[in-house]
Formats: sequence, C-alpha cells, structure tokens
Amino acid sequence: MLILRAGDRDYKATVHTDGTVSIDDGSPIPLRATGAGLVRVGSGSGQQAWVAASGSTRWVFLNGEVFELDAQDARRRRPAATAHAALVAPMPATVVRVDVAPGATVRKGDTLLILEAMKMELPIRAPADGVVRAVLCRARDLVKPGVPLVEME
Repeated sequence: MLILRAGDRDYKATVHTDGTVSIDDGSPIPLRATGAGLVRVGSGSGQQAWVAASGSTRWVFLNGEVFELDAQDARRRRPAATAHAALVAPMPATVVRVDVAPGATVRKGDTLLILEAMKMELPIRAPADGVVRAVLCRARDLVKPGVPLVEME
C-alpha cells in the first residue's frame, strides 16, 4: 500500500495486479505508461500525468497539481503542521518566478511561485489563507525535493 499525499491530506492507494489503482478503497482507476515519466490515467484517452522520482518517492503532476506518492506504511504519518508551515519543493526543479514577498496576505489556492521540472511549470499554491512569513528562494534557483521555499503563518 502507498500513501498519496496532496497538501496536508493523505489518501490510501492500493495498486492492483491488473495495472489499476484504487484510492481510499474506491473504484479501480486504469493507469498505463505511455513514455518515460508519462502515464495515462483513466479509461480511453484518459488524462496525461507526468511522474518524477527520487528514491522511493514519486511526484505526479496532474491537472495543475503536484501529488507526492510515498511508499510507506499507512500507519506511519508525517508530523502535523505547526503554526508556521513551510512549503517545500515537491521534486527537483528550477524556480521560474516568485509571486509573493514577506508580509503578503494570501488566500488558499493563490500561486506563490512557479517551479519548472521536466519542461513543465508547477505552481506552488497557498494551502490555506495566511501571511507569507519568509521567501527562501528566488528566480533561477535550483531546488531539491524537501527544500523549504516559502514559510507561512
């Protein structure tokens, strides 16, 4: 079993032998590799997803969102977010643009910065309403997975 992490929410992902995946015990979803780092999600033509990997962690870019797949036991959880949360790079990337500055008030879903990885732009969005406490990167920085980019409160 894998944990599919989107923001601060975890989903249980079960990979079946027929190449389908069930999320939280829902209906199986067909997955089909279509090239290096490319996966077709769903029946028929489906939707294209891009996948990057580092160790046992996979990052999936689908419909403008980055999802982190982590091969860990479902009982093992990350620590809960504190009042001062840091948004981290989901995969190796280059910072293309920073759209906020310290002290900026942001709403959930606002784009804080844009990363580029595998020739795709990945928006990093505010997970909740808040205030930008610090911006820890700038345009053209190369960042590794897990590197803090923006601190919010």
